[in-house]
Formats: sequence, C-alpha cells, structure tokens
Amino acid sequence: TTKAFVSAAISLLVDDDINFPAVHWDTPVHTLLPADFVLNDPWATSQMTIIDILSHRSGIPRHDWVWLANITLQEAVQSIRYLPFTASPRSEWQYCNLMYSAASHLIETVTNQSLESFLRDSIWSPLNMTETYLSLNEAQYAQRDVSQGFYVNQNGRITSTDRVFIKTIRGAGNILSSVSDYAKWASAILKRGPPFSESGYATLLGSHSIVSRNPIEPFQTSTLYGLGWMSQVYKGEVIVSHEGSQFGYGACVMLLPKRNFGLVLLGNNMNGVNAAANLLAYHLIDKELGVAPENQYDWAARGDALINDTQLSDDFLSKLYPKIPCPPLPSPLNFSTLGGSYVHPAYPDLVLTSNCTGEDRIYKGLNRTTPDLCASIVDYNEYSRDMTIDLFHITGTHWLQIAVRWGVPGAARVEFLVSPDSSARWLGIGIEPSMAERGEKIWWKHVL
Repeated sequence: TTKAFVSAAISLLVDDDINFPAVHWDTPVHTLLPADFVLNDPWATSQMTIIDILSHRSGIPRHDWVWLANITLQEAVQSIRYLPFTASPRSEWQYCNLMYSAASHLIETVTNQSLESFLRDSIWSPLNMTETYLSLNEAQYAQRDVSQGFYVNQNGRITSTDRVFIKTIRGAGNILSSVSDYAKWASAILKRGPPFSESGYATLLGSHSIVSRNPIEPFQTSTLYGLGWMSQVYKGEVIVSHEGSQFGYGACVMLLPKRNFGLVLLGNNMNGVNAAANLLAYHLIDKELGVAPENQYDWAARGDALINDTQLSDDFLSKLYPKIPCPPLPSPLNFSTLGGSYVHPAYPDLVLTSNCTGEDRIYKGLNRTTPDLCASIVDYNEYSRDMTIDLFHITGTHWLQIAVRWGVPGAARVEFLVSPDSSARWLGIGIEPSMAERGEKIWWKHVL
C-alpha cells in the first residue's frame, strides 16, 4: 500500500507554499517534469494534473510489462510517452502503477531527495515508524529480520522468492514494514492528526474517481477512489481501504473512520494473502458491527475465486479464439527469418527463437506441423529473470502466448504481420488487458 504514502507525501508538498510554491493538486505534471513526463497526446501532456495521476484517471492503463526491463525510475517515466491511451483523460478509472512512478519521480525531483529519505523525514519519523523502509538494502543494513516471500509454482510447490527487489517500482510499491508500524500509520489517519493537514486528509480520502458505478456485492454503494485509497459502504459503514501486492508479499489496510477502527494485514505470499485478507478482515469487521453469522458474506468463496483466477481456465483458448478453422490454416511465415530481436520504445525488447526447451510447458499447441516459439527479455531485471514466454501457433498468422511469472500464467493473442517475402515484420501481443478487450495489441518491430 505504498501509493497511500506517496499521495500523502505530495499533500505535504501542496501544503508547503514556502518551499514548494509550484506544487498544487491541479498543477500539470509536465510543468514540474518537462523533459520526462510527456504523453503521446499533446493536450493530455499539458493538462494532466497531479490529482489525475494519483486517482488513476489519466486514461492510460497498467502497461505493467514496462517494468520487466532493466530500467531506472526516470526511464520508466520517460517511457510513458510511447504508451497508448485506452480512455480519454478523466473519463474512466484505470489503475496505472506507472503514474505512481511519475509521482515518485516528481517528489524526488522537486525535493532533491530520494523518495525514501523524504518519506522518512516527513512521515515515518514524525509517526515514530522506526521499522519501515523503501529499500531492501536499507532494511538489511539496519539488521531487520525481513521475512522471506513465497509463491506457488506451476507444480504446486511453495517456492521462495529469495526476497526479489527492484528499485524501479518504488512509489508504486516496495515499502517494507511491520504491523506495529502500520498501526501507527492507520491510527494517524483515523485521528486525522499530524503531520498532515485537515485539507490534506480531505483530498487524500475524498472521492476523485468512480471505480465501479454499480454496487459490488456485498457493498451498498459505488466503489470510489481517492488518492491511494478505495472507499465503499458495507452494512451502512464507510470503509476506506487498499490492498498491496508484490512478488512474494501481500498487504491490506482497512479503516472504518466513524468507528475509529482499523485493520492491518501483512503476509509473505502475494495471492494467498490477498485472498485471505478479506476473510480475516471482514470477520473482525462483522464482529465490530455486530453482524449475525447468518447475515455474513461468504468471503471464503470469494478468496477461493481469487486464487482460481490466477490460473488459466479450461476454456481460456476458446475465449481468446472462439472460431478456429478445422484444420487450422498453415502459417505463412518463413521460419528461417523469424528469429531475432523485436523492439519497442517502452516495452522490453524480446528475442524469439524456435529452440525451446522444457517438457513442462503449459500448452502444447494445436498445429503440430508448426514449431513452437519462445521469447526472452533482452535486458531483464530481477522481476523478469525467471519469466517464461512461450508462443504456440493457432491458425494463419495468429498465435497464442503463455507467459508465466511468479507461478501465475497469463494467456494472450499474438499476431505476426508478414512481409511479401514471408518474413515477420511486426509482432503484436495483446498483453495489456484493457487493450486486449478492444482487440488491440502492443507491437514490437522485428530488427535483424
């Protein structure tokens, strides 16, 4: 739940007219980061404000694959200019971690401090949060007992993450803390006390975007988004919350402001913790609200569904390709020219080959006369080091990608654009979910 700290940090800049007179909630980000924060639309570049990027209403979706390359925070922000919109600015709520990268870069730029240093000086130290860090190295240097993270691999085995950590995602994630420290944070918010102002709290916890217009069971109202916080009404009670997910770890903070009641749940398994968090949290919330057992929601079933959603369904192929010719059309590609590098200005560069190894590949393909392909990230980081990317021919120029990261497989449509000599010119992958829903892909150019 690092995003709530980043938003809170910016509220301190907004309140400090003496040292940061140019920083306001409605300040266009480009005016503070003119060389780095540029979007692929000139009007959006000039109009996108701080509150827009913090409330996920930029019009740009997740594009989380950008983080799989070995790049810096500044380079991640600079890459945003090459990313397509999937909505008009301020028209839809679309979660975008990269916008919090931009917010973090903004903080570091205007304060001339590292994000961790600013958070420590301005928030953690005033709240006596002595067990909170934004860097694994700093936590280890302080001889903190950092818990080991785990995930369930494709064979069902619980596997250590070896505390994988990359600096690039700071601000969108990366906080290392304890329940006791987070309790201090939650208590400060519930009491609306220092170091934040009342106007700061009003903006941070207020509603700026509509996540879901219709109530989602068991909630009674629309789901709204503040700045790093969700708000919903449950059994007549406003609940302000946010979950956190990072490789090997999960977190959940829930606050009931009218009751001065808060919960913090931290754990060392990403999907498992997030699935269990609601079950545990709402058990305690129901107890606080006096909800009879027969009127309690089945959070265990929702948790099971969340876990199941991390695996491919039996009908995933028919959902991606509802109409496949029988027999499938042969590939027009000249495989002798298929290998090599595929580049994109924002997404990580890929290398394709038909020299694929491993007998435990998830899917064996349909057209066995066409060799399978596999891809690798050229300049990977610790998050993408063990990622597998396999491509299976479906029909004609259409393929299937299955990428496995952190034990979680994802399937996507793939298409090659073929030149007159049957060589592949472009590789398109429906890797961004909000684009894939519209039949759109991210396109890599084939370079020899």
